[in-house]
Amino acid sequence: MKQLIATVGATLLLGAACGKPNTSNDPAPAANAPPLVANARASVAATPEESPFRYPTIELEGKLKEIFTVADCQYISGLTCRIRYNGKSALPSEVFFTGYDQAGKPDGTKVRLIYPRLEPGERGMATFRIPSSSPTKIVLTGSWDGPWRNPY
Repeated sequence: MKQLIATVGATLLLGAACGKPNTSNDPAPAANAPPLVANARASVAATPEESPFRYPTIELEGKLKEIFTVADCQYISGLTCRIRYNGKSALPSEVFFTGYDQAGKPDGTKVRLIYPRLEPGERGMATFRIPSSSPTKIVLTGSWDGPWRNPY
């Protein structure tokens, strides 16, 4: 038992020395810490300068601005972000996105966004299947021509 306590204590001390949190109740990171994920409300990509990955800015057009918030993006199976639906308007039947390069030109055609059917106030994960050319901006548009359609 003493060995287990010593091991756990050493692990916690090592984590603290390395700057790693040791519980889920740790305070939020300092305001001057570099952000690690994209922020849909930001006007510039939010990644550390030394990171090899660049997160695109995400813009919502039309009614999508009123009903969705997008945050906490990570490169997992494409670009995967948390999406929250507030219920102020009906869910769109489909949501599409287009990536834009640094020159502001579309880097391909509209692609269907993969996201779950959400109830008002509910959050889920949305996946942007982006091409390998890493867009600097992603613009989302919605279509309200019927009920929500399963993207699969």
